Amino acid sequence: MRLSIAMLFCLASFVTVSSARADTSRLFDGVWESCESSSGTQICEYYVLRQKEGRICGLWHHGAPSRGFDGRLIAEVEGLSGRVKYMCGTPGSQTRTECLPQPIPFNAAEWTKTDRPLLICDRRLYELDGRNRSCADIGKSPGLPKLSSFSQPELSQEDRDWMIACLIDPTYPPPALRR
Repeated sequence: MRLSIAMLFCLASFVTVSSARADTSRLFDGVWESCESSSGTQICEYYVLRQKEGRICGLWHHGAPSRGFDGRLIAEVEGLSGRVKYMCGTPGSQTRTECLPQPIPFNAAEWTKTDRPLLICDRRLYELDGRNRSCADIGKSPGLPKLSSFSQPELSQEDRDWMIACLIDPTYPPPALRR
């Protein structure tokens, strides 16, 4: 597959995390990560998110590098918050549906439909369960800080291709998410 100039630009901007002042039109763009050591093993949670207009496309990970849960998400922006509408990934974590390798076309049957809030509170990212709806609901959860560089292994070409398709292919997000 030949990459167009626009696709190359999207890929280049995806790999580089801007250190510039936050742009509220792309509030969710970036790498959000938190790691802790437990019994000599580093346990990490991270999101790599890209935002284009009202759409957020992202990759997520929870757990140790050797035994973790990974996946993708599609969300829509609602002002200063977002709502995850579709997820796929390692079954048994947050989804029942494993991500398929081909990025296009989008097929809703290949995703787990969800409705989970994404919030940025005090410059930290929170993915809330269905009961919590605002920054006041987060309690003592530390959230994930936005990083200026990514400490995890390089993203796969498959994930990069998916991210590009999610951001620029007209089948993303699905018509039900378009207003």
